[in-house]
Amino acid sequence: MKIGLEIHVQLPTRSKMFCSCPTTEAEGPNTHVCPTCLGMPGSRPVLNRKVLEYGIMLAKMLGCKVADTTWFSRKTYFYPDMSKSVQITQYDNPIGEGGVYMLDGKKPIRITRIHVE
Repeated sequence: MKIGLEIHVQLPTRSKMFCSCPTTEAEGPNTHVCPTCLGMPGSRPVLNRKVLEYGIMLAKMLGCKVADTTWFSRKTYFYPDMSKSVQITQYDNPIGEGGVYMLDGKKPIRITRIHVE
């Protein structure tokens, strides 16, 4: 039997992935937003370098081949809770590929890809 598993991790960064808005939750929902968060025309995302560093660190820890070059693309979604209707992702060009996680030090769990989005 083969089972696929997708794991999401919230990274401990001070700002969001593609803008400088803080990630604190103390003030409540939708208080730290900007034109980039909302996908407003003319706004341009700027990558939080720390996010990429965390992705590379995880890829190395899992023995993945780390990509020399990577880029982001936009996946289109039509969900009512997504203001931008797009997700910026590395899915097609992941930061790491082909690693392994040893479960209990015995059972190898193959890693297909590590990407940030």
